Amino acid sequence: MGRKSVRDMGPLERWLNSLTVRSTIGVQLLALAVGAVVLFAGFMLYYKGIIYEYKVETSQMAKAESVMLDPEKTRVKTDEILSIYDSVPDSEKGDGFSTEYLEKYASVQDEQFRDIQRRMLHMKEEVGLRNAFIAAISESDGRMIYLVDSDPKPESFCQPGTWDVYPVEEMSELAHGEQKSSLQGKYGLKKHPNAAITHTERFGTRCTGGAVLYETERYTVMVCLDEKLDNLKEISKVFLMQYVVLLLCVLILIGVIAIILIRRAMVNPIDRMADAAHRYSEDKKSGNPATDHFRKLKIRKGNEIEELSLTMADMEDSLSEYVENLTRATAEKERLLTELELAARIQSATLPTDFPAFPDRDDFDIYATMTPAREVGGDFYSFFLIDEDHLALTIADVSGKGIPAALFMMVSKIMLDNRLVEDLSPAKTLEQVNNAICKGNIVEMFVTVWLGVLELSTGKITAANAGHERPVIIHPDREAEMIRDKHGFVVGGMENMKYHDYELQLEPGAKLFLYTDGVPEATAADKEMFTTDRMMEAADKLRAATPEETLAGIRSAVDEFVGDAEQFDDLTMLCVEYKGSST
Repeated sequence: MGRKSVRDMGPLERWLNSLTVRSTIGVQLLALAVGAVVLFAGFMLYYKGIIYEYKVETSQMAKAESVMLDPEKTRVKTDEILSIYDSVPDSEKGDGFSTEYLEKYASVQDEQFRDIQRRMLHMKEEVGLRNAFIAAISESDGRMIYLVDSDPKPESFCQPGTWDVYPVEEMSELAHGEQKSSLQGKYGLKKHPNAAITHTERFGTRCTGGAVLYETERYTVMVCLDEKLDNLKEISKVFLMQYVVLLLCVLILIGVIAIILIRRAMVNPIDRMADAAHRYSEDKKSGNPATDHFRKLKIRKGNEIEELSLTMADMEDSLSEYVENLTRATAEKERLLTELELAARIQSATLPTDFPAFPDRDDFDIYATMTPAREVGGDFYSFFLIDEDHLALTIADVSGKGIPAALFMMVSKIMLDNRLVEDLSPAKTLEQVNNAICKGNIVEMFVTVWLGVLELSTGKITAANAGHERPVIIHPDREAEMIRDKHGFVVGGMENMKYHDYELQLEPGAKLFLYTDGVPEATAADKEMFTTDRMMEAADKLRAATPEETLAGIRSAVDEFVGDAEQFDDLTMLCVEYKGSST
């Protein structure tokens, strides 16, 4: 179902569908959508900014820690631990926490090892970090191998040679962050510190920053510091709540201001114009011819709404003239329709329409129909007795349709009928009529004509064809035959054209079928034509039919093929049956 008309709505429905309510809802929804985007973008920027600050802080403190260590002593000790780690096959390492595996590193935890621990523990306690340790980063498998841990608690102490596995991307960022950001630093963009956000079940989520001590082919040995991120979620929640409240207040304020401005700029002027239109309609219903409702509005907005109100005022001033012109146009259309109906009746009166046409003759039977595509058409047919033994037969198709074609058709028919009774052959008749039409043919129209004379005593037909459709003979005892006669030029196309007579022979019981191109070119909805093949097939089924039954059968075949498609051309048919001489 379509949307209900405003005139069918109750007061509450009208208010809910009003511009005021809809614009209010639209502005608020738009504000909420914009606010959600701004909120998300702001929170993400804030969160990423906090994370970045954590990374910078931990990486800088790791650099400070690395300065406090003796580089040579530290390298000697860490190389000693890594050599043990590399000497143990992976199949024997297990998860790195077995007693047998850890005992391999007992010898390295000497006074030098503890001296490094003390220095790192001092740094850790001084700045309040979660942990400080030296680790070797293996980027090939994402392992962080603990070498020296400052944590004195046995339950959380990371034994030398143990490890945690992290995503390779995180380990690469921790080991080579500053190297990867050299191009960004060159162009003044934010640099990447040697830091990464790591997570394990044992230690939770941490920000691990590092400073490179040295690199080997397989490892990057770093001083690493862990910053606790446990309170980051709480900080983010507080920030998010404050941000949401502030943003909602701003959005509500913007929405209210926007609604007030929209009402002043659009809704109120439109409401006034709608009220003026309603009063105008009521005045017209009551018969008041002159009104000035829109002129009284005086909307001064300097925009399209003012332009609309002025246009409506101009329309109101001139609508009476429009109505008067419309009334005259309607009356003129009715007059034209009446004249077209009269023209159709006149045209129909010029064609033989009374059947049987020759009730006192038993040597032939004839029937014809003409269905114009419009009120009047350009096709015509004619038949009359020249004398007791000769029957004149004509069928023609004028170029074009409508009234011009109908006028040209009547002139052509009269001239053909008049010339044929002067005892001229069909060819000579066409030659004289062609020259006569060409002399006064300022509209450059033409007509195709088939003209013949049937000798009733013998069944012989003398005929000439001026560009018309080929005639068909429907034999009583064999297939229908299309006569491949020679075509002359159309009548009215060019002066001094020559036409040629030819002869046909009808045996008793045979029928001559004549037609215009509206029959084979009748078109269905899918643009497919009826064609002469279908016409011949329909005619062949009507061998024993009367002329009237023959035309009705062919018309039925055309209508069945065309279906509901519109008729685009005049459709004219004539059929004469030769029964044989009665003498």
